[in-house]
Amino acid sequence: MLRAVLSVTPLLLALGCITEGTVLVVDTDPIVVPAPVPVPVPAPVPVPEGCVPNEAVYTSIAPIVADGCGDCHGEIPRFGAPMPLATYEDLVTWNAEVLAVLMDGSMPPENVADLEHTPKDTLVSWASCGVLHAPTEDGLIASRPVFEAGPDGPPGTTTVDVTANAQVIGPNVLDDYRRFRRVGLVTQDRFIRRIEPVIDDTRVLHHITLKNDDTGIYYYAWAPGTGPIEFPNGGVRLTPSTRLEVEIHYNNGAGVTDAVDSSGVRLFLGAPVGTEWAVASPQTWNIEVPPFGTAEASSTCTVVEPFEVLAGMPHMHQIGSAFSHTLTRVDGTQESLIELTGWSFEAQYIYAMGVDVGVGDTLHLRCVYENDGPDRVFAGLGTSDEMCYDFLYVTPASAAGQCSGPF
Repeated sequence: MLRAVLSVTPLLLALGCITEGTVLVVDTDPIVVPAPVPVPVPAPVPVPEGCVPNEAVYTSIAPIVADGCGDCHGEIPRFGAPMPLATYEDLVTWNAEVLAVLMDGSMPPENVADLEHTPKDTLVSWASCGVLHAPTEDGLIASRPVFEAGPDGPPGTTTVDVTANAQVIGPNVLDDYRRFRRVGLVTQDRFIRRIEPVIDDTRVLHHITLKNDDTGIYYYAWAPGTGPIEFPNGGVRLTPSTRLEVEIHYNNGAGVTDAVDSSGVRLFLGAPVGTEWAVASPQTWNIEVPPFGTAEASSTCTVVEPFEVLAGMPHMHQIGSAFSHTLTRVDGTQESLIELTGWSFEAQYIYAMGVDVGVGDTLHLRCVYENDGPDRVFAGLGTSDEMCYDFLYVTPASAAGQCSGPF
């Protein structure tokens, strides 16, 4: 009897059924409920000198704080929270401490749903006056290393930039996607030898993608931490009629008033000689995720023309949670092209692979989704829809069409 009461005492305390210092009596043996351990105030993150978060856009910040912090950090702090975060003045007072827990991922606590990246980044950017951004790779675990190219472009190449043209990003611009299309970049066939980001106003820049707008195939994606992609001894063919699209995600969480951005991508172009690379796109569009539920989507393809995989760029949208692409050899042995857990829409990296795929081998693509919203989610092109792709940089180029669906 004594043991049973001891085991439920912390639960009763947590539920508010008893209070600190309460004495429970079982027969004649008293049990003193221990006082809870105080929640420490986090070590502050240095705030940029002179930074005072913009009060004019606080109306956009308040709902984020209420959603992620309000249960504990209300006007009267609860559950051991050391400070209120219910007003603009509260946030300014505890600015450095709020930045600390958002940047190290210790808040919200593990038993509370984390903020999605975009609102978290909005809050971090606002609190740091546009200097800091929330980490993109929170919880992401990958089975392969991120692809790394050298610091300089290939010799003998020329460069072409596909960028935004002085886009004005106003103080109330949040979670805004803008697209820029270019055609006729060359007068004769050339090879794209390397693709790298052009970074302009980091206060508002969130991520960049580059795709062939005629085929829908993505060539490149950048988020903080992503480097260039470079093709050894050759490149991806660019023709005079190829239409490219750059999409840029802007988020002016800091509410800065002078943001003008010309970010985009830089293409290093050379003669069409050497190894021709292309982008294969194993995929599935058989995606349906119920409200407040989970689902999987998958596809399997048998290879009829052998190819080499230089690297791969997995792609899902906002409710993806895990991703895998498995190679099964003709003899039955298996090899993982890539496996990701803790998927982040904001951390879509290019991963080094260096794998040879043979005739008769099979590729099995699998995407897992967790939907915490009230709407059923299907496959589609919009950010609020879902996708399941693994964009593979392969050679020979003729092999890229197989396994490229849709399935």
